[in-house]
Amino acid sequence: MTPDHHAIIGPSPNIEGLYFVNGFSGHGVMHSPASGRITADLILHGRSELIDAKQLSVERFAAGKLLEETAVL
Repeated sequence: MTPDHHAIIGPSPNIEGLYFVNGFSGHGVMHSPASGRITADLILHGRSELIDAKQLSVERFAAGKLLEETAVL
């Protein structure tokens, strides 16, 4: 589980060809179709039109840009 409870999706900053798709805090099954599509887009095109995948990069932790959940019911 990540510090902000959101997934990490995107390339490793240190190892070329390694992509992260993890840290879903128990929501991986529900998010897997979209996560797979986003990851495939990143691998094939370097970006995804579904979302701005940079917000889910592993680098957000070092940059202090954790995601805040605002839609909690």
